[in-house]
Amino acid sequence: MTVEDMLAREGIRQTIARYTDAGDNGRYEDLIPCYAEDGIFEIASGQWHGRAAIEKALRTMRAARDATVKLQRHHLGTCHITLKGPEHAAAVTYFTVISDIGPDHAGRYLDDLVRRDGTWQFAHRNVMVEWRSDESRFLPGIPPAAA
Repeated sequence: MTVEDMLAREGIRQTIARYTDAGDNGRYEDLIPCYAEDGIFEIASGQWHGRAAIEKALRTMRAARDATVKLQRHHLGTCHITLKGPEHAAAVTYFTVISDIGPDHAGRYLDDLVRRDGTWQFAHRNVMVEWRSDESRFLPGIPPAAA
């Protein structure tokens, strides 16, 4: 592994961490630049293209749950990064979300990233929720864990 590879991997981890921290704290001015201008955000209920559409979707989702969810904290686990070139990479990152009910939901982020102006950004972020608590107030339309 070269020094350039290590710097790229650390830059990617920094983007993922910045996104998580900003999202948990409602700082869209820090979160939205984590996406490329033409980036894609995808979850089971839809797909949004471009920063403006992504911000609107995320703000709408947050507003829908703000009255019932008092706490959300994303905890990141294993992050496997594959460098596909000096300006392109893929990452799979496991996550668990803790809310005021305790363990809320968990899954994986499937990310394609590009480096633009020296910064790694999401070209496509696909949020794969693989488990959710029966009491979760997040992600309506995604079935809770099997009994």
